[in-house]
Amino acid sequence: MIKKYFNTISVFFLLAGLISISNAQSDREIVDKFKAEYTSIENSIKDATTLQELNLVLDEITILKQDYAQHKELLNKSLYPDKYDESIEKLNKAYLLRQGDFSTIDVLQTEVGELKQQVEFLNQRNNELLVQVQKLEDQRQKDAKTIKKLENLVAELRSSIRKRDDLVLSMIDSLMPPTMRDKEALTVEDKNMVASEEKKDNVLSNVKTTIRDNIRFIQATSLKPKDLESIREQQKDFVTKWRKVGVRLVEVYAEDGNKTEELKQIDELFNEWSTVVKQEAWESIIDEFSLSGIELMGFKNGEEFTNSVDMFIGDELKNLGVKSDEESKRTYAQFADSTWFASIQPVWMNYLIENKMLTDENKNKMESKIAEWKSALYPSYWWIYLIIALVVIAGAAFFFIKRKKPASNVSE
Repeated sequence: MIKKYFNTISVFFLLAGLISISNAQSDREIVDKFKAEYTSIENSIKDATTLQELNLVLDEITILKQDYAQHKELLNKSLYPDKYDESIEKLNKAYLLRQGDFSTIDVLQTEVGELKQQVEFLNQRNNELLVQVQKLEDQRQKDAKTIKKLENLVAELRSSIRKRDDLVLSMIDSLMPPTMRDKEALTVEDKNMVASEEKKDNVLSNVKTTIRDNIRFIQATSLKPKDLESIREQQKDFVTKWRKVGVRLVEVYAEDGNKTEELKQIDELFNEWSTVVKQEAWESIIDEFSLSGIELMGFKNGEEFTNSVDMFIGDELKNLGVKSDEESKRTYAQFADSTWFASIQPVWMNYLIENKMLTDENKNKMESKIAEWKSALYPSYWWIYLIIALVVIAGAAFFFIKRKKPASNVSE
């Protein structure tokens, strides 16, 4: 009897254990299934490439919440660090953030489309102006009317190029949202968000066109220091912006096998732009002398400039007596009065020294050479004036002494 009772008790505990194990397994399956569905929805939010795809995820969040509401107590005990309600809320927040990303991209892409049209118009306009400026530069020595027309065209072109540069910078901002700039690496989904197929061929092209047009503008015109200072600031803004987002733009918009080459081309264009800005100062100075009929040997830096001036004046000093006095003095007037003291010294000298393109030693050497040239052409003959002064003083003294002598004799 006892044995039978013991067996019954054993069977009871065995069944209870089996039921407990079954329930534990069932609870575990519920928790694991919830976690799997939660992770799947989380990934769908991250991987959505369009707003339509993202909207489908909202239904999945609603179904997840409804299906597991009855297991809320179990999930609160099993989930860590978030509870059931916090997990659902976390998915909703992730959905809203991602939805905001797509809204931002839609707005930015609309802006990019408008900017693109304006940039294309200015590209065409700038090309037309550059051609006109180049033609007038070739005949700028002819008359005052031509020079005035050239100045107006250059001002219009400068303004148009600056406006186009600002538009391209705005386009760069719009194409790469701030949230993307700080990421260590862009996913395929990120790239799809900011890029559309029809824009791939012109984003980097617009950047390169902008830099090339700035280079052409500098090469086609003779600029003053204030113009070059403005261009330097403009260039600095462009370089700063490109350094922030340039690599990402190339990553998104360049073909897979062409990214390195695109970066290299744009870097080379920036370097050329910087070099041309520096060289333009020397080209403009050469133009200043040419306008006065002075042809100097070409130069690209302060040392070469100094040597060129030194050689020109040296040749003029050697030719004194060979050329007529009138011709030598006319050349000096063209060099010194019409050019050096009229524009080089007051307009360019501070710019060259402040930008470390010329040293004070170079400046002093050239000015000393000009003073030597002037002395040779216009000797002061100071010693003649000294002799005349001594003769006048001696004569006055003799006259005074002569006049005093009779008075002395009467007194005696």
